[in-house]
Amino acid sequence: MKSNGLSLKVKLYLASNRILQSFITLMKAIFAGFWLGILTKENLHLIDQVYYDKSKMYGTETYNKSGLWDWEKRVFDKYFQSCKTLLVAGVGGGREVLALRELGYETDGFECNPGLAEFANYLLRSEGFDPNIELAKRDDCPDSQRYYGGIVVGWGAYMLIQGKGRRIDFLKKLRSQTRLESPILLSFFYRSGNRRYYKIVATVGNRFRWLLRRDYLELGDDLTQNYVHFFTQEEIASELNAGGFELVMYSIEHYGHAVGVAY
Repeated sequence: MKSNGLSLKVKLYLASNRILQSFITLMKAIFAGFWLGILTKENLHLIDQVYYDKSKMYGTETYNKSGLWDWEKRVFDKYFQSCKTLLVAGVGGGREVLALRELGYETDGFECNPGLAEFANYLLRSEGFDPNIELAKRDDCPDSQRYYGGIVVGWGAYMLIQGKGRRIDFLKKLRSQTRLESPILLSFFYRSGNRRYYKIVATVGNRFRWLLRRDYLELGDDLTQNYVHFFTQEEIASELNAGGFELVMYSIEHYGHAVGVAY
């Protein structure tokens, strides 16, 4: 028996597969919400460190000598041409810093993962550059006692900071070290609206956080392998504004990224 060119078996398979995928998504949301509800900020920081320590890619010469991504090149060509000095926050193993040094930018940076900070300094030294990557506290911005022409928050680093308040404090500290009308580049995972998945994560997690008397999760908080926050354009604009920057460009082409200008 066929209907619209599909046999009954095929229709049953497609329907049951949709149900299965919905069930898997529901279980993933409950799993993420449960663990985000009971894990402390310190637990999540440790999980993040273990993830990056075990992920060999970020600490290799091959990856960190690969240069800027195409979307990064377009951003720098359009918004950072007049910059001479840059501060890179969350440098990882040094990919952006090395590429920017090779382009002629005077670049300082900091990183909270000890192993990655050490590798970034090794990489710069081996390429003939000053190994000046500073080891920083997690979710914090050291006071460099300098003013920079532009700010780059390392690839995806912004979404690893837990909580809107901490992210805004981080932006304010960066803003205090940059000049008026200087650009800042953020990159992140993005989401379109508040999908049911994120609502389930937040609802489940916040039940546990209420019992444990902890700060609530926000819509967009998730566990991939480590903690990440998925942003909407409105959230990026709001947080940049609260941190002292005006959003001038937002794109989800290739990877979520945005440029703000210090006001």
